Amino acid sequence: MNFKFLFVLLIVFSISVIFENSFAQQNMSPHHQWKKYADPDSVLCKSGYLLIQKNDGIPSCVMPSTYLKLIDRGYGNYDSSIMSKRPDMMNQLMQNMVTNEKLMYHWHEMMQKNPSILMHTMSDWVSQMKEEPELMKNMLGPMTSEPQLREKMIESMKNHPKMENSLKMHSEWMDSVHHEMMNSGMHSTCSWCPNYQMHASSHSMGFENSDRMMDVIHAIWVNSGMSYDMHNLMIQNPTHLAHMSHQLMDPMLDAIMDDEDLRQQMIKLMLENPEFMNSIRHENPETNH
Repeated sequence: MNFKFLFVLLIVFSISVIFENSFAQQNMSPHHQWKKYADPDSVLCKSGYLLIQKNDGIPSCVMPSTYLKLIDRGYGNYDSSIMSKRPDMMNQLMQNMVTNEKLMYHWHEMMQKNPSILMHTMSDWVSQMKEEPELMKNMLGPMTSEPQLREKMIESMKNHPKMENSLKMHSEWMDSVHHEMMNSGMHSTCSWCPNYQMHASSHSMGFENSDRMMDVIHAIWVNSGMSYDMHNLMIQNPTHLAHMSHQLMDPMLDAIMDDEDLRQQMIKLMLENPEFMNSIRHENPETNH
């Protein structure tokens, strides 16, 4: 018999055995897998579940929200070695953290207290917005849509010399600013603002031990690859950015306004938002410029 044919058969058989064993293993409970293989790294979880090793040494597969609760209550610890070998699990954990409103306030507070982390985040966002211009809409959309944030945004623009100069040199902007004001009762639909939900945010973590949660956040941020992925998830989530804007609007806008290309893109987007433009128009449409 042809040896090449036998070799192919052997490979096919080996692959089928691996898949069968993997399928059978996934249908075993994490505890039984651990007892059989005596190695937490060998434990497989069903899709959507995260692997955590509890303080008693027994591994368990849990939902991302449960994962955070177990860490918070001291029943388990974030293990970077487990997560680094399972990028899909790490991504699910970060997505859960980004959308967890109870974490947002303290998460951003930590950024405020650490200028290097804040600068690193904004640097990643600048590069990501340049590669994918649509991402700027996620950042500016909530700022221009919510009256309180819009007012803060206008003040931030006025206090940025480069932005002020760019606006004065932009003929379309200057013309638009001096257009007659629209009816203040009108609500224009912003064609580029993303959909997001703004909720009243509580500064309470909703967790028993915030230090443990901060340890998880810090472990992600000190890993350059994970932090970049986290920043990407943050900028893709307008609701997260809306919460963040209340605490960190100035550095968020400065990151855009300090860059010439992004600054011009920002002006273009604002011109496309009638509601925002109405906020900055002069009371007297005959004002000279």
